[in-house]
Amino acid sequence: MNLKALRLFRLTVLQGTLSGAAASANLSQSSASRMIATLEAELKIKLFERINQRLVLTAEGERFFQEAEHILNGVEEIPKIARDIRAEIDETLRIITVGPIGASLLPPVIDILRDENPGLKCKIDIGTRSDVESQVGSRRYNLGLLSLPVKNNVVELGIEPILEARTQVLLPISHPLAALDIVPAEAFADEPFVSLRANQIWRQRLDRVFESIGKLPNISLEIGSSLLVPKFVESGYGLGVMDMINSAFSDSTKTVLRPIAPEFWLPYACVMPPAGRNRLAMHFVELLRQYVTRRCEDDPVYGQAVRPVQMS
Repeated sequence: MNLKALRLFRLTVLQGTLSGAAASANLSQSSASRMIATLEAELKIKLFERINQRLVLTAEGERFFQEAEHILNGVEEIPKIARDIRAEIDETLRIITVGPIGASLLPPVIDILRDENPGLKCKIDIGTRSDVESQVGSRRYNLGLLSLPVKNNVVELGIEPILEARTQVLLPISHPLAALDIVPAEAFADEPFVSLRANQIWRQRLDRVFESIGKLPNISLEIGSSLLVPKFVESGYGLGVMDMINSAFSDSTKTVLRPIAPEFWLPYACVMPPAGRNRLAMHFVELLRQYVTRRCEDDPVYGQAVRPVQMS
């Protein structure tokens, strides 16, 4: 498939006009039109329709753009990849993760790396799970950090397991169940819960807990980000399901975590591009594993809620 045609398709979607996209790609408008027509013929999909003298994505074209966006972004990255190789950018650590995981795990390890190498070049960004998978897959970042499983079915990412965290219930500090060391799932079967949407990892975790007791959760508030769960639990909207890793933004003066029985454990891992792993990123993985192991040994509460993955 013609990479120039894919790039032109992306530019047309972003700029809204074929003439603007053609100018950006240094093509005549007639050449650009032929290139889009050839791409549609190869894909056997009509990508655009003309409405009021403007090209508008068809339903099929919009779906193709959504499904292939990270690949199309990767096409734009090809010149940058070449420049990075020439500039020996291997010594720059580029990390993307989601907010709570980053707050829990990144600062102590970055501190160690900077102590080892005061001239460390590091870029850290926060995004959604989808961002982490797609941006690492397109090599914009040489390391991602997230919970498993990985859902990217286009690019096979390298996976370096780090730890497992026990699923816990997040309670207002004054809640009667906060007095328990371990909370049986039956004890909160009728309680309202603040949770994520049905297709998100932590909603699936909540559903699995309730499946274990043959019931459905009572969702009082459905939200789009785990960042908001602690705040709504604090405000009395219900309980939450989290773990020690993704609860970094909870306020320990207002809420408490209690392990759930039966036990459920969620794996966390570093993910990397499918080939050519960055030396500094691999060193980060090694240091992160050491940090988790050491903290589990030094902090009994942490050690009961988190366990390092033993690598053979």
